[in-house]
Amino acid sequence: MLQPNTLIIALLLFISQLTLAQSDSKIDNRKFNEAVKLADDKAFDEAIKLFSEILKDSPENVPALYNIGNCYLNSSNGPDTAIVYFEKAYALLEDDEKIGDIGVDIQLSIGKSLQFLLQHEKAISTYEQLIEILPAEDDILRQEAMREIEVCENAIELMQSPVQLKVKNLGPNINSKYDDHSPMISADQSVLFITSRRASSYSELLFDGQYAERIYSSKKEGNEWTKAKSLQELFRKQGHEAGVSLSAEATELIIYRNDVDGANLYSSMYDGSNWGEPVKIESPINSKFDETHMTSSADKQTVYFTSDRPDGMGGLDIYRVRRLPNGEWGKAENMKAFNTQYDEDTPILHPNGKVMYFSSEGHNSMGQFDIFYCVMDDDGNWGPVHNIGYPINTPDDDFFFVPTTTPNIAYYASSRYDDNYGGSDIYLIEYEEPEINRLAVFKGCVNSTDEAPIENVEIRVTRQGDPEVIGNYKPHPGTGKYILILETDDKYNIEYTGVGFEQQTKTIDVTRAMTYKNLSEASNIDDVMMIAIAQPEETTEEAVAATSPELLDTSDGIPYYTVQILSLKEPVSSYKVFIDLEHDQIKEYKCTDGFYRYSYGTFKGYKAALKGKDKVLKTGLWSDSFVRDIKQYDNLTENTPAE
Repeated sequence: MLQPNTLIIALLLFISQLTLAQSDSKIDNRKFNEAVKLADDKAFDEAIKLFSEILKDSPENVPALYNIGNCYLNSSNGPDTAIVYFEKAYALLEDDEKIGDIGVDIQLSIGKSLQFLLQHEKAISTYEQLIEILPAEDDILRQEAMREIEVCENAIELMQSPVQLKVKNLGPNINSKYDDHSPMISADQSVLFITSRRASSYSELLFDGQYAERIYSSKKEGNEWTKAKSLQELFRKQGHEAGVSLSAEATELIIYRNDVDGANLYSSMYDGSNWGEPVKIESPINSKFDETHMTSSADKQTVYFTSDRPDGMGGLDIYRVRRLPNGEWGKAENMKAFNTQYDEDTPILHPNGKVMYFSSEGHNSMGQFDIFYCVMDDDGNWGPVHNIGYPINTPDDDFFFVPTTTPNIAYYASSRYDDNYGGSDIYLIEYEEPEINRLAVFKGCVNSTDEAPIENVEIRVTRQGDPEVIGNYKPHPGTGKYILILETDDKYNIEYTGVGFEQQTKTIDVTRAMTYKNLSEASNIDDVMMIAIAQPEETTEEAVAATSPELLDTSDGIPYYTVQILSLKEPVSSYKVFIDLEHDQIKEYKCTDGFYRYSYGTFKGYKAALKGKDKVLKTGLWSDSFVRDIKQYDNLTENTPAE
């Protein structure tokens, strides 16, 4: 997972190059090797200590000078120190070495240091001098230097018209002395999720002095955020686990994991009290290549994601998939309006569905990843790409800019401000209110007679006088709650439809006064009661449980669910551990990932499954149980449930 404000500058100096400067018997090769390994593991502070010890005994050792410079360049507020070491190393080189690999690398590093110090004219001069001495056949390095000159020129232009903004650190309840990044916020801005590398009992300490990424959440109480708490139920794997996007109503969390088969995206669903086990998202979103990020429209009918699959324009590209009328995903299409020959990542769709924010190393970047935005026109076409501007963007990596339903409020992570707690912190940005369509947030709830399942209920939104559906939402199958995000200054028809239900309709007039600005200004829609046309056939839990999973009839759009109780590396020795639960309702799944999973019951509809979960919780033994679609076990097992 990409980290905010982390410079990806390769340590190109190999151990064999120790002889380039001079032969010095005081050089400790073992210590040098250890320092290089620490730097490769991004433990830059520890590497700096070892390189400093080497330089104390051998102050003119070029490899140590070059490497310690790179370590400082990769550290917060380190470019001013880095350039001192780079310039000293370059001055010690012989003339023929200055045009060799190490001389070129040092000059590139000097140029990069000057960029981080915002001394772009000097950086341009450095790159121009480098181009003059490069061999005619070295076209790759020449193109790299010319691109850096272009980037410097972009920076000079962007800095002439800085963005006026206010930046507020979210404080110690959210931030820590470690890297905190990737903010994700619900549409009503009541729930915030972040990814953090802070210490916890659920993450291991890594070589770089920080802990493995874990996901934390906080709730808004008044004007303050509560202390961020880790989502413990998600931590089932070693290594990093990062959040990348959150649904508008904060009931679906998209997670990044680096698996044995590469980077993949997972979905975790909230059942009202617990987050479910993350499920790998199906093709065409995940593939055998790396997928790193995902964002979706408020109604979840359109998804944008990043992938390095080979049909792209270069590196990571942004792709789009749309939901077909049959509920399946269509073919993934490369978003050429956004992509370049460089990497694009962290696409984040504005709640209005018409503005895309993403990071890119291409376009008119002022250095490394910059944040860009693109606006969709009335015909559904994406317009030109714009750099969001300085000082939001810098010569460092900048990405994961998260807009909100409030027109001039966004969240992002940065390590460049003086009130930083350590590493990167989460900040709220308030900037000049843009001339975009104002948005209103509406909360509602769908109920049903006879406790009928509501999985197939759809909420279709159209503008009055226009039959085109502009939003196709679904309520949460357990709670019935939903959120609509609508543009102001318009009137809307809302249709509530579903197989087996009478259609319900509402009309609302969304005025500019309803523009969402804070938690107290969400609008409420009266609850809707879906009237079941026919009483559903009664099916006993025993009869359903006895039905083979592949024979469960879901033709009415209502899935079957179960309650997952636990997962273990070894099977339980006896079902007696499931106290106060009918043993014939317990199923054991021997899964291909090496875990044995145990579930309780087979329930038609989410509401029935929640009642089953209540029964499990009343035992007092399985507090982290959660509801999951029973079909998900098809992808986890090779065969039917173990007997």
